[in-house]
Amino acid sequence: MKHLTSGIIIAASLAFTGTVAADQGSTPASMEEFVHWHLDRGACGTWSDVGVTEAMWVGIPAGLEVTNTQKTWYDVPTGELYNSHHMETEDGRVISTGSNVMTWDADRKAVVSAGSGFDMGKPYHGTSVLTGMTGDSLTWEYTEQSQGKTTVYQNVVTYTGLNTRTNAVKVKGSDGEAWTSEATRSNPCKATLAAAGLPGTWDSKRPDGTIDRQVVSWVADDHVLKYERSAKSPGGDWKSESLFVWYWDPAYDHVATLYLDAHGTVIHGKVDSITRNGNAVTIVATHEGSRFGGLTMSTQATQVITPKTLTTTFQNMSLDGVRHPMSWSEGAQTVDRVD
Repeated sequence: MKHLTSGIIIAASLAFTGTVAADQGSTPASMEEFVHWHLDRGACGTWSDVGVTEAMWVGIPAGLEVTNTQKTWYDVPTGELYNSHHMETEDGRVISTGSNVMTWDADRKAVVSAGSGFDMGKPYHGTSVLTGMTGDSLTWEYTEQSQGKTTVYQNVVTYTGLNTRTNAVKVKGSDGEAWTSEATRSNPCKATLAAAGLPGTWDSKRPDGTIDRQVVSWVADDHVLKYERSAKSPGGDWKSESLFVWYWDPAYDHVATLYLDAHGTVIHGKVDSITRNGNAVTIVATHEGSRFGGLTMSTQATQVITPKTLTTTFQNMSLDGVRHPMSWSEGAQTVDRVD
């Protein structure tokens, strides 16, 4: 089980059925063109899907509920693409695991792939050749040797969105429809923050009657959480004051933050912890950056989110490493959900 290529050939695909695409398109003229196709579509990263195995792969029984995790990456020095998969049941039993490399065959002037792994603990290996490439799909012919048997498969990987792709696979020449699975790119930022209930509109009123509004929403196909803060004085218009974004930093494996405001402030941060107590979620984050004409501001912020309120407190507010309370930093700031 496999491989495949930049996709997800899997024995677990009870998402839906369909025919393998008839329009295979052309093939790339170079490995560079093939690599660019993947990079332009954001193919690299971690993807996963959940399904039920079908009786398609040698040694893999049908009817097993599995989660399939695939990783695709590009090696710049060699110019090659790699893919791995790991499929296991809910109780942790590994059904299939393996990896493959995609490279250029100068003699055939074609992209080829070779991979190997284990299905139910038994080794397999196989080779593929790319037979077609369109604006959103790749068609491969995959030949596998497993437990003394050789099987040829046709596999079509289609990118259906910024963070979704499908994989249709069938035994070459067999009757019936291909089995198709849907994979979604890993989204650790949303997975980490989803339970906090931050999206919405939050208001508070300043002493002079100005309405302070924070609109929190998921953007960039739900991979970035954005706080946009505006203010409206009595009789005035709304004016944008600051932007605060939360995102996943893969270099450090944590949720990172970036705060920008109308004064030119640039403050970076990271989430230290997220805890829940009843219907209240507490997020603690550390922040440091440039403010007030080049001074370094640093602090730890604690947000407590309930269904109706969002309360922020600051700890150890400092400027240039010296403890320095601000006019707004020593008390709790609470905003109310209005939407």
